[in-house]
Amino acid sequence: MRIPVPGRTPPYALAYVDLDDGPRVLAGAEGDAALAMGTPVRLLPADPAGDVRVAVAR
Repeated sequence: MRIPVPGRTPPYALAYVDLDDGPRVLAGAEGDAALAMGTPVRLLPADPAGDVRVAVAR
């Protein structure tokens, strides 16, 4: 079963991200590529709903 989320386009990907200064956050991952553990990412500005997003660092 798929439940649509208003304002979100599937697929929905989540990632635990360890920040350089210690804390770990759960964030939505941009794109649909699988991320390996240890892949550097960058935090994106919060979206209008206040959700934190990450993208692969390039």
